Amino acid sequence: MPRKSYRKVSKKEVVSNITTLLIGPAAGAISCTTTFPLEVARKHMQVGALSCRQVYRNMLHALTCILEQGLSGLYRGLGPSCIKLVPAAGIHVLRGKQKNILVENEDEG
Repeated sequence: MPRKSYRKVSKKEVVSNITTLLIGPAAGAISCTTTFPLEVARKHMQVGALSCRQVYRNMLHALTCILEQGLSGLYRGLGPSCIKLVPAAGIHVLRGKQKNILVENEDEG
Protein backbone atom coordinates (compact mmCIF):
# COMPACT_ATOMS: atom_id res chain seq x y z
CA MET A 1 0.00 0.00 0.00
CA PRO A 2 2.72 2.57 0.81
CA ARG A 3 4.42 1.91 -2.54
CA LYS A 4 1.18 2.52 -4.43
CA SER A 5 0.71 5.79 -2.57
CA TYR A 6 4.31 6.80 -3.29
CA ARG A 7 3.88 6.05 -7.00
CA LYS A 8 0.71 8.13 -7.10
CA VAL A 9 2.33 11.10 -5.34
CA SER A 10 5.66 10.98 -7.19
CA LYS A 11 4.05 10.08 -10.53
CA LYS A 12 6.74 7.45 -11.13
CA GLU A 13 5.89 4.01 -12.45
CA VAL A 14 8.91 2.22 -10.95
CA VAL A 15 10.00 2.66 -7.34
CA SER A 16 13.73 2.24 -6.70
CA ASN A 17 15.05 -0.36 -4.29
CA ILE A 18 16.42 2.30 -1.92
CA THR A 19 13.08 4.10 -1.85
CA THR A 20 11.28 0.83 -1.21
CA LEU A 21 13.72 0.05 1.59
CA LEU A 22 12.94 3.44 3.19
CA ILE A 23 9.17 3.33 2.70
CA GLY A 24 8.68 0.05 4.59
CA PRO A 25 10.35 1.11 7.85
CA ALA A 26 8.73 4.56 7.65
CA ALA A 27 5.30 2.93 7.35
CA GLY A 28 6.20 0.65 10.25
CA ALA A 29 7.25 3.59 12.43
CA ILE A 30 4.06 5.50 11.62
CA SER A 31 1.82 2.52 12.40
CA CYS A 32 3.75 1.79 15.60
CA THR A 33 3.37 5.39 16.79
CA THR A 34 -0.34 5.61 16.06
CA THR A 35 -1.32 2.30 17.65
CA PHE A 36 1.12 2.40 20.58
CA PRO A 37 -1.32 3.90 23.14
CA LEU A 38 -3.62 0.91 22.62
CA GLU A 39 -0.66 -1.45 23.16
CA VAL A 40 0.22 0.35 26.40
CA ALA A 41 -3.38 0.09 27.62
CA ARG A 42 -3.50 -3.61 26.70
CA LYS A 43 -0.30 -4.30 28.60
CA HIS A 44 -1.54 -2.34 31.63
CA MET A 45 -4.76 -4.35 31.59
CA GLN A 46 -2.86 -7.64 31.44
CA VAL A 47 -0.41 -6.72 34.19
CA GLY A 48 -3.16 -5.28 36.38
CA ALA A 49 -5.20 -8.46 36.11
CA LEU A 50 -2.21 -10.68 36.94
CA SER A 51 -0.79 -8.68 39.82
CA CYS A 52 -4.15 -7.59 41.31
CA ARG A 53 -2.93 -3.98 41.41
CA GLN A 54 -5.57 -2.25 39.35
CA VAL A 55 -8.27 -3.92 37.34
CA TYR A 56 -9.52 -1.87 34.44
CA ARG A 57 -13.12 -2.14 33.35
CA ASN A 58 -12.34 -1.75 29.65
CA MET A 59 -9.86 -0.22 27.20
CA LEU A 60 -11.27 3.29 27.58
CA HIS A 61 -10.97 3.10 31.37
CA ALA A 62 -7.35 1.97 31.04
CA LEU A 63 -6.55 4.81 28.62
CA THR A 64 -8.09 7.46 30.88
CA CYS A 65 -6.24 6.12 33.94
CA ILE A 66 -2.95 6.18 32.04
CA LEU A 67 -3.69 9.71 30.77
CA GLU A 68 -4.04 10.90 34.36
CA GLN A 69 -0.26 10.40 34.59
CA GLY A 70 0.19 12.64 31.55
CA LEU A 71 0.31 12.22 27.79
CA SER A 72 3.82 10.77 27.99
CA GLY A 73 2.37 7.75 29.81
CA LEU A 74 0.71 6.62 26.58
CA TYR A 75 4.04 6.62 24.75
CA ARG A 76 6.33 5.22 27.46
CA GLY A 77 8.45 2.57 25.76
CA LEU A 78 7.78 3.74 22.19
CA GLY A 79 11.47 3.97 21.32
CA PRO A 80 12.38 0.34 21.97
CA SER A 81 9.18 -0.81 20.29
CA CYS A 82 9.97 1.14 17.11
CA ILE A 83 13.60 0.02 17.21
CA LYS A 84 12.43 -3.57 16.93
CA LEU A 85 9.62 -2.89 14.45
CA VAL A 86 11.45 -0.72 11.90
CA PRO A 87 14.11 -3.34 11.02
CA ALA A 88 11.38 -5.98 10.84
CA ALA A 89 9.52 -3.85 8.28
CA GLY A 90 12.75 -3.41 6.31
CA ILE A 91 13.35 -7.17 6.29
CA HIS A 92 9.78 -7.70 5.09
CA VAL A 93 10.39 -5.30 2.19
CA LEU A 94 13.63 -7.07 1.28
CA ARG A 95 11.85 -10.42 1.32
CA GLY A 96 9.24 -9.06 -1.07
CA LYS A 97 11.94 -7.79 -3.42
CA GLN A 98 13.73 -11.14 -3.26
CA LYS A 99 10.48 -12.92 -4.11
CA ASN A 100 9.95 -10.63 -7.12
CA ILE A 101 13.47 -11.37 -8.38
CA LEU A 102 12.95 -15.12 -8.01
CA VAL A 103 9.61 -15.00 -9.82
CA GLU A 104 11.13 -12.96 -12.68
CA ASN A 105 14.01 -15.44 -13.01
CA GLU A 106 11.57 -18.36 -13.01
CA ASP A 107 9.53 -16.74 -15.81
CA GLU A 108 12.67 -16.28 -17.93
CA GLY A 109 13.84 -19.88 -17.49
